[in-house]
Amino acid sequence: MINTSDILCLNRKTKEQLPKNHQKLLNTAMYNFTKGCNGVPLSYQEAIDFPDNTWVIYGAGMIKAVKNCWANNTPFFYIDNQYLGNMRSKKQYHRVVKNHVHDIRPIIERPRDRLEKVINYLKWAQLKRPDLNPTLLDPKPFTSGQHILVAPPSPKSFTLWNINQEDWINQTVSEIKKYTDRPIKIRLKRPRDERFMENTLEQDLEDSHCLVTYNSVAACEAIINGKPAFTLGPNAACQLSLDDLSKIEHPYIPSDDEREAWLRHLSYSQFTRTEMYSGSAWDILNG
Repeated sequence: MINTSDILCLNRKTKEQLPKNHQKLLNTAMYNFTKGCNGVPLSYQEAIDFPDNTWVIYGAGMIKAVKNCWANNTPFFYIDNQYLGNMRSKKQYHRVVKNHVHDIRPIIERPRDRLEKVINYLKWAQLKRPDLNPTLLDPKPFTSGQHILVAPPSPKSFTLWNINQEDWINQTVSEIKKYTDRPIKIRLKRPRDERFMENTLEQDLEDSHCLVTYNSVAACEAIINGKPAFTLGPNAACQLSLDDLSKIEHPYIPSDDEREAWLRHLSYSQFTRTEMYSGSAWDILNG
């Protein structure tokens, strides 16, 4: 029996295709978060009958659940890829966001403790597992470049906003060309292993003037790598970027202090599986 206070943790199975062990979700991060918040695992189809409970949703594969929450004012927590310290084929952290798919809140003043933990983990990974090609958190000075890098989210991510990826690319490029004659480079999202091993985002940013995206985490990585960003949709980098392409030749350059405060803020929006399982992630999110 579901109580009104129960946290409903949605798995990706339908009511007709429940996993053999209904008490264990298929995704490890989701399973650990369920344990940490004392949640009740069940299918999306089952959760629909309880719109007043708080839901926990994992990944772009459950976009329909996010849309349902927004339509019915159902409170929810969304889990997906981390913001800081991405690496090939290994997700040490996952972001967890309340009532949205990205942390678009104004920057909250935070201590540096969680950011230090991420930095230390990445240093360890670089030393012990260089094959993972970890993205270090060492903000680079802002530099100028020639081309504009357009990095659209995946077609699946765009379905949350009812946007066709190809249409968005064409419209965005057309708008950029109204204000600049710089060359434009399109970077489509590729499988994680592939994009961390060759033609990396960091390489594409080297001679770029700025990055333009919708809600991709690429904007965060651009700002860390010393390249300004334009974010045209809800984005975790929106506090340090512009959304007006008429200013493409004069992008916003955040100060080092702004980047530091922003990185600390984002470090409080991502958690390890251990933190999820122990309940400490749940305590921070509800603190």
